[in-house]
Amino acid sequence: MVFLIFRLFLLLCFGLAGCERRYLRKEAYDTVPELITSAGYPVEKHRVTTEDGYIIQMHRIPAGRRVARKAGFSEKGKKAILIVHGLLGSSSDFIIMGPERSLAYLLADEGYDVWLGNLRGNVYTSHVNYTKKSPKFWEFSFHEHGKYDVPAMIDKVLNVTKLPRLMYVGYSMGTTSFFVMASERPEYNNKVISFVALAPAVYLANMKTIAMTALKTLELPQRMRSQGMLSLVFRRDLLDLLIRNVCFRSKPEEDICMRFMYMIVGDDHEQFDKELTAAILYRVQPASWRQLEHFGKIAMSDVFTSWGDGVWGAARAYNLSNVRVPVSLLYGENDMLTEKNQIMRLAEVLSATGSLEVVRPACDWAKFNHLDFVFAKDLGTLLNKPLVDYIKSLFNKYGPS
Repeated sequence: MVFLIFRLFLLLCFGLAGCERRYLRKEAYDTVPELITSAGYPVEKHRVTTEDGYIIQMHRIPAGRRVARKAGFSEKGKKAILIVHGLLGSSSDFIIMGPERSLAYLLADEGYDVWLGNLRGNVYTSHVNYTKKSPKFWEFSFHEHGKYDVPAMIDKVLNVTKLPRLMYVGYSMGTTSFFVMASERPEYNNKVISFVALAPAVYLANMKTIAMTALKTLELPQRMRSQGMLSLVFRRDLLDLLIRNVCFRSKPEEDICMRFMYMIVGDDHEQFDKELTAAILYRVQPASWRQLEHFGKIAMSDVFTSWGDGVWGAARAYNLSNVRVPVSLLYGENDMLTEKNQIMRLAEVLSATGSLEVVRPACDWAKFNHLDFVFAKDLGTLLNKPLVDYIKSLFNKYGPS
């Protein structure tokens, strides 16, 4: 819902005088495999087809830079990690900040077999029967991500690596999708060593006012559909033009785009990476209206509910007691989107069922917000390097000997 309003805001802002003109960096246009190769890492592309016909491209980093320079590398003793992105994201979110900051690279350099997932709807997905110009293609929310996409990706990783289990790391909607899977397909608990949830999006009562405004008062998804807009997506040339002419004033605190975003996700000018943010915005991926409506339904009902019979239908809570893997909940102290209070509520539910491993701040930076989990300027030192050590401890505690 936040990004929908942000995109519309960009359209309204187009053409404002006084904005600096800037040109996008190479990182804005390269594919994920191209970015990984440019960074000096080996990369593989794998395709998996879900039970309901969606085709997903996954990106694998099977070794770190030092190992990649050798004649080859051995998979013996490797530990597999599947990382899944959030709303309007893709596998690029975990590599775009570069080798010294991005989680995927840091894990690969520590010897892990890193798999980056993609959820239906983004540029790395398609369908066996429908194109993205078909309304049928967009009839999904994160319910289908959890019921079909994540299980298919887990099975792919395990089939290729011949491992019995993997580690799962999710960010925002990537966590929502895992909790849906654990609720709807609890047999997949047996295929996961542990689950690290970054900014988990499960309870969203703090977003009720925004959801009500967007879905009930303004009826934004219905209006967009009536205009023939099948999903939340913009032409790349238009997005390029908007970013070049609207955003990124000389001082971050004067940047109208980021000021608007910080109103929603939490203010953190110090972690604003001016050099990469334009490229990151350009890489924003499409979303289905139902994804946004489903999150809105959760916010308005204050229930972690399935989609069921629609946004205004009865709430049916997902069964979180089906979660049987150790879950680590990491939150941002200044995350206004997935608020600390809502994550503490989730922690109570998981603690009652015995699946809570830990709930704690992502780092000691008091301004750490929702976007900082993937795009903070000091992401490596604040979050990811300590997170790699924590993941190692989870493997030692729960993984195979």
